[in-house]
This record gives sequence, structure tokens and C-alpha cells, in this order.
Amino acid sequence: MKKWMFVLIATLLTQNVLAQEEAETEEAPAAEAAPVATAKKPAVRARENWGFSLSTLQWDETLRVQDGITSTKVPANYNAITVTIMKEITYYRWGWSAGAFIGAGRANGGSDADPYLSDKVAFTTYGISPRVFYRLSGRINAGVTGMLFYKNIDWPKETSTQTIDSGRSLNVTGIADLNIRLFQKWDFYTGIGPLTEGSTLWKIGVNYRF
Repeated sequence: MKKWMFVLIATLLTQNVLAQEEAETEEAPAAEAAPVATAKKPAVRARENWGFSLSTLQWDETLRVQDGITSTKVPANYNAITVTIMKEITYYRWGWSAGAFIGAGRANGGSDADPYLSDKVAFTTYGISPRVFYRLSGRINAGVTGMLFYKNIDWPKETSTQTIDSGRSLNVTGIADLNIRLFQKWDFYTGIGPLTEGSTLWKIGVNYRF
């Protein structure tokens, strides 16, 4: 359900931005047909920007709960807020960026029907997020973001003999994304991609360029 909400938001924003670009093109003055003798400026090979991003990350994993000879698997859900500092280089049709982020959040594991249940367990995360993208228009670009991140969480035990394995601490994945420029320095970003054991990683946020 949340995946479709992200897709719907991105689609509506894209249509709105494309409509604005078409309107700006139609309002361009026809007087441009009369050339004015001006000196040509040298073509800019690339534009460089620093950026700051505030985003949410959400993904699911499986907890392996061992108590004596009994071993069970229960679902776990992670939600985090991250802060990213990045540098972006943009060419005429494509570009790339590299960023480093840090964040914190809460995780929920198990349910009333499972042999283990724990809510709002604090965790931290940090990592790097390189990105390559193609410019669909002046305001919209689509690309792929690599996510290499580390999560640090300590799930509480219900008994002294219980052990809980939360899977890999170091995670690597790639997400397909869309970036839409809303204002001169503000962008909307959303991305989705696979993680481990059939789970999905969602990322949504806003970027400020300076």
C-alpha cells in the first residue's frame, strides 16, 4: 500500500511539473525570432552543487528467535529519518552525485500471534549513497541510487536463554528513483528497491541544493 502511495505522489508531482514547463515554453516571447548580435558565451561543461537531504527510510527484515531448541522467524519493520550531505555534478543530459548519511529510528518486531514481540526498539544507521541519473527534462531526472548502509540495533530478550538474530548489519542494494525540482533550490525525491529475503526498501525525502 505504501509503495503505491509513493508511486502516486511521484506521478502527480511529475505531471504538475511537466505542465508548468509546457506553460513556460508557450509563454516564451516570439520576438526571439529577431536575432540580436551578442557575443557567444562558452558552453558550460558541467554544473556542480552541494546538497543537503532530509529523508525517511523504511524496510522489512526477518528476525530469527532462538530459545533452547526452539527456533522461529518473525517479521520486523524498520523506520528511520536520515540526514545526507552530498555533492552533485550535472551535465547536459546526465549527472551523478555522491553522499554520506546518518540517521536514527525505531523498529518493531513480531506480533501478538508470534512467540516474540517488541515495539519501538531504537536503532541507528549510517552509510553512503552514490547516484547516477538521466535528465528527462530541466526539472525531472530519473536514476539509480546505490545504498550501502550499516544498522546498529539491540533487540531485547524475553528470557535469559533467548538469542535474536536480526540479519546482516551491513546492507547493500540499489534503488530506482525519481527526482523532481519543485523550486529553485528544493527537490522532491523518492526511490524504491529490493533488499534481502524479498523485502523492499523505500526512500522519500526533500533535497536542498546550494
